[in-house]
Amino acid sequence: MTSTHPSMTDSPTNLPIRRDLIDETQALAKELNMSWSRLITLALSEFLRRYRERKELLEQVNVAYSDGLDEEETQLLQAMRSTHRRVVETEW
Repeated sequence: MTSTHPSMTDSPTNLPIRRDLIDETQALAKELNMSWSRLITLALSEFLRRYRERKELLEQVNVAYSDGLDEEETQLLQAMRSTHRRVVETEW
């Protein structure tokens, strides 16, 4: 059972966190009917999961492009640059 007021063990007394963030997360924890520490644990877990997924995606993109552009991609890039140059020149 969660209390409406966080106990000392449910308080971030040893963590250097801005007071406004503490207050906001404590209010959210109360709204969600969970302890502050459970909310922080969930938030940190989600942050780490997203970080790992993004890191893995970046590594996959880097591997995919590590061999450079092929001939078709090079031609497309040149055409895009030419089109962009014409658009910019006519607007300015």
